[in-house]
Amino acid sequence: METATWHFEPIAGAPLGAVAHGVDLPDVDDAFFEELPRQLARHGVIVFRDQHLTPEALQEVATRLGPLEPLVLDQFCMPGHPFIYILSNIVENGRPIGSSTDGYGWHTDQAYYAQPTAYTLLYGVEVPPEGADTQFANTRLAYETLPPERQSALRKLWTEHSYMKMIMDRAKNPAFAGKVPLPTPEQQAKVPDVLQPLVRRHPVDASLSLYPGGQTVKRVVGIEDDAAGVALVQELLDWCTNERFQYRHVWSAHDLVIWDNRCTVHRATPYDKERYRRLMWRVSVKGERPLSS
Repeated sequence: METATWHFEPIAGAPLGAVAHGVDLPDVDDAFFEELPRQLARHGVIVFRDQHLTPEALQEVATRLGPLEPLVLDQFCMPGHPFIYILSNIVENGRPIGSSTDGYGWHTDQAYYAQPTAYTLLYGVEVPPEGADTQFANTRLAYETLPPERQSALRKLWTEHSYMKMIMDRAKNPAFAGKVPLPTPEQQAKVPDVLQPLVRRHPVDASLSLYPGGQTVKRVVGIEDDAAGVALVQELLDWCTNERFQYRHVWSAHDLVIWDNRCTVHRATPYDKERYRRLMWRVSVKGERPLSS
């Protein structure tokens, strides 16, 4: 799509992703935000370079895509801006200002919600000079590449997602020892286990994508052995994240990246937290109940 002032350029050599040119957020016309969901459905990931955003401006951009989504763990939400979640290794006055354990391991955001995240906005305020890249994978292309008979079989399956399973697995990881905040009983009550289709239909263009979720999968409905069900989903996640389906985003300060969780998975990559500071702002846009195929 191209107009007199802005256009989207696919990322050369990548199976997903595009860069938005001629865009100064949030000061763009209504036509841009009308087109953006179609471009996100098409490319999965949109990169906006050199965006100088205040918290208010970031939230304004997100609200143009849909209702903002509250987070379960609110202790790392920005004071005065409860929909902005802080990812950081920075410690001030003896306390971490954000989470330093989120995002590792392939996943799709908030698959444990009955209406999981449609779009995630991640803004780089302060980024390390090396490491801390974000990898994305195209779950639509991964699905389309499967044999037709496998596609048909997978469309019949549903998975159960559990927020607490993800949290407890993360807490057991030696790399995060003592750093994973545990939810209060009140927070736990907000996220009961939920069923999601293993293959979901996109509401914008009706395309089909694998929806493996990641660390939140507890079981597959209809497979009596829970471990076997989880192993099946892990096999599909491994397939989705094959290098031929990936784009790796190398961050620069003031990058804004928006991705469509219906047709992608992603993960953070490590960096030297002792040498470098990292400060990211994340906003989630609430989606619909996933459409089965």
